[in-house]
Amino acid sequence: MGSMASPYRRGPLRRRLLALTHRLSTVLHPLGSRIRQHRKHLWWVPMLPVRWLPSLRSPGRPWDEPLQPVPARLRTAAGVGLDPVKQAAAAVDTPLHDFFKLYPEVAGPMSHMWLASVTSAPRVQAAARRRARRPTSGSTHLPTRAEPTELRNRLQAEARRLGLSAIGVTAHDQKYTFEEYRGRAVGDRVVIGVLEQNYPSTQRVPSLTSERAALNTYAQLEDRMSGLADWLRAQGYAARAEGYIGESLYIAYAVQAGLGQLGLNGQLLTPHAGSRCRLHVLTTDAPLELDQPVDYGIEGVCDECQICVRRCPVGAIPKTRSEHRGVMKAKLNTKRCLPLMAQTAGCSICMKVCPVQRYGMNAVIEEFDRTGTVLGKDTDDLEGFDWPLDGAHYGPGERPAVPARVINPPGFAFDPKRTIPPAHVEQHMPERW
Repeated sequence: MGSMASPYRRGPLRRRLLALTHRLSTVLHPLGSRIRQHRKHLWWVPMLPVRWLPSLRSPGRPWDEPLQPVPARLRTAAGVGLDPVKQAAAAVDTPLHDFFKLYPEVAGPMSHMWLASVTSAPRVQAAARRRARRPTSGSTHLPTRAEPTELRNRLQAEARRLGLSAIGVTAHDQKYTFEEYRGRAVGDRVVIGVLEQNYPSTQRVPSLTSERAALNTYAQLEDRMSGLADWLRAQGYAARAEGYIGESLYIAYAVQAGLGQLGLNGQLLTPHAGSRCRLHVLTTDAPLELDQPVDYGIEGVCDECQICVRRCPVGAIPKTRSEHRGVMKAKLNTKRCLPLMAQTAGCSICMKVCPVQRYGMNAVIEEFDRTGTVLGKDTDDLEGFDWPLDGAHYGPGERPAVPARVINPPGFAFDPKRTIPPAHVEQHMPERW
């Protein structure tokens, strides 16, 4: 398997272009960051439809492929390990806050993502405006009389028609809502929508192409989830989509709704696409049947795999899980991860090198059943990536040397122990990108 080469590996000229694009973006950063501050006003700029742009377009396919049985060696528990007592205590002692309100200092490094942000802004902002202008209450006629299971099946059919990859339903939980947005939910149900991200563009991580694909997937998902909320309102129920920025912990809801499990990289790994997808939620008072957490064998694969742990350019991913706020998870070193991500076209190496993302859980399980090994491990096909800072290719066992100025940008004083937003933070919602 070691000789396996990636079909997405760039040649020398394209790697040189990758590095040149990065340098140009860095040189123009002062101007670009000023433009980025006004990206919400770019919604009116005409853009080609995404259906004409293969590198940005989501497959828009429902995940119908049956899943392989999980081998006994890979089984752990459904969803993720939770300690409800510690969860409840954490919710009282240190309530959750929106990340960008809690850590406003990250705005500096994030402004390096100006090129992807500005070129994607017209679609992203137009979708956000369309969502914000929709009502939240249901139609004036009485709600549809349907059993929870039947209503859930009809919602699933509408989600398929809209082009969502998958949906899940779970109970609304106040402890997963950021303090800044309490009271905005319109019911006791949360519908989580998932949309798969463009496959070839994701394998080019990290690059402007892959980051634009991610942002444009958010725009496509926002419109489709707004459409799903419209359908619920037409049935007579209240429904409100939160928006792609997020007012709550989307991953926590997705795990509870059985859409995937937590990977060591801190991301939701879905069995069909790993973390190569985007999440969005809406709240509703429709009496939908609830989904349940599932053991897809993903935690077991992560324990056997560990590729993201050793491939992270700054070593921000721990190899073991520990309890954090009542959740058993690998707690990332955000202070090292975030500046790198912001200054290297979104980084996302941990997404790119994940075998579940690259091949899907079925193929990973088949290989594990056959050989007892993780598909693609120690091969360039899975582990190789081109690095925008120097234009070099790094195969298995190789990691780039990251300059100190990238890990610790000038003026970046990140405090990972902060629990209350600084008093000077404005009360409007800051935009992630």
